[in-house]
Amino acid sequence: MRRPEPAGRRLARLPLPIETRRLRLRLPAARDVPALQASFRDPRTARAAGAPLHSALERRDPARMVRRTAREYRAGEHLSLSVVVREGDRCVGRVGLRGLDWNWRKVESLSYWVDPGSWNRGLATEASWALCDAAFRRLGLRRIGSQALEPNLASRAVLRKLGFVEEGREREAVVVRGRAMDMLLFGLLRGELRRPPAVGPP
Repeated sequence: MRRPEPAGRRLARLPLPIETRRLRLRLPAARDVPALQASFRDPRTARAAGAPLHSALERRDPARMVRRTAREYRAGEHLSLSVVVREGDRCVGRVGLRGLDWNWRKVESLSYWVDPGSWNRGLATEASWALCDAAFRRLGLRRIGSQALEPNLASRAVLRKLGFVEEGREREAVVVRGRAMDMLLFGLLRGELRRPPAVGPP
């Protein structure tokens, strides 16, 4: 009987880095740590997401996050990539696929964030589109899920631009600064990804 292919080998089928006109999506590296530290120290980053993006330990020491994501990639469990502006080789955020299910060829969650200094340039949409496109074409996935807190209008807008469909709601799923918030659930099937977004200047 043929043994299943290791998950890490399956994930390695995805050619990295993934490049768009403005961006390079690559595995996190030590040189990204200063930019990540600056983003985590900016209160607008967590406020936009509705909650801290990582554990307190990793926010204090992003090098831990870099090492963890490398281990998860080798194991084929999760994929987390640095979003790097090609002009200047500047790390401005992260995009990832968490909860890879190779049996059912689906992903639990597309995640993405961009530092406040790079907002309103369409970078989160551009990075997310490129990763979803590669995941469908190169990894043979059939479904990608995602979530957004109800008050996070910008995150919801990114998902809708890509073609994600709102599929449900977890009522009072998260408590942020003492306020219970609903989590909206989204899904994108193979063939539903919309055309590449128009991009602005680098």
